[in-house]
Amino acid sequence: MVWTTEIPGGVDIDQKKGRAVLEIHNLCTVFDAFTVVNSLDLTRPLGLVSAMIKSLRIEWGGPGTKLSFSNGTDFRADSIQNSARISLTVATPPTKPPFTPGPQNGFEFIADPTTSVTNFAQIVHESNGALF
Repeated sequence: MVWTTEIPGGVDIDQKKGRAVLEIHNLCTVFDAFTVVNSLDLTRPLGLVSAMIKSLRIEWGGPGTKLSFSNGTDFRADSIQNSARISLTVATPPTKPPFTPGPQNGFEFIADPTTSVTNFAQIVHESNGALF
């Protein structure tokens, strides 16, 4: 299942320094099906359980390697490969009595930014087609 939404304020990017920050708070209701079977069958009781992204912060940065690629005719990409640190808190609302056990009953997930680090991330400026 895929979901998209507008991000207020977008992303703060400094391409020359190889740094970027995405920060979101209290972002809309997120729908998830928890399993592939639920995502394919709308009659499943767990399908489309709502959740909220309480906070999300992704910071790209650190020492980086600059790379450029072009096919010479209609595509060019200038990138900086570095790392990213991620902080995330997502919660599902508690259900009303009678309480039912399961992932939809007030579950909260917190990703710790001290351990949620990727060793490969990219900040890319791309030009293609009519914008090349």
